[in-house]
Amino acid sequence: MAEKKWADHILIKDEPSLDFPVFRPEMDTHFAKRVLHLDAGTVPGAEFYSEAMWILPGAKTELTEMKSHTHTWGEFIGFFGFNYEDIQDLGAEIEFTVNNQKYFITKSFGAYIPAGIQHGPLIIKNVVRPIFHFMAGPTKMYE
Repeated sequence: MAEKKWADHILIKDEPSLDFPVFRPEMDTHFAKRVLHLDAGTVPGAEFYSEAMWILPGAKTELTEMKSHTHTWGEFIGFFGFNYEDIQDLGAEIEFTVNNQKYFITKSFGAYIPAGIQHGPLIIKNVVRPIFHFMAGPTKMYE
C-alpha cells in the first residue's frame, strides 16, 4: 500500500534532538514532557511554530522554562490546569516577566507577547497537578 500523501504532516511523537536557543534551558524530562514541537524543521513547509508539553508535579519545586529574550514575531504562551472541579485553577505558580514587569499567576491563562517585547524569565513553581503548556507563533522556525 502506498504511503499517504500527508503522513509527514501528522506528528505523533516529539523530536528528541531539537536544538533550542540559549534562552531555553534544557528541561528536566521527569518534570516537563514535551508532546511535540512543530515548525519547518519537523514538518516541511510549515509556516508557523507550535509546541505542546505536560508539566508534572514532582520533586522539583521550580523550573525555569525560558530566560529573558525577544522575537521578531508575536508569540502565544498558555498554561492550563488539570482540575475538573475548577478549570481556572492552574495547580501551580508561574512567575513571568514581560517588558521587565513581573507577573505572578495561579490561574489557567493564555498570553500574547507582541514582536519585539522582552519576555522571560518564565519560572514554573510549586506544581501540585499536571499542567498542559502550549506555545505558538507565526514563524517557520523557533529562534
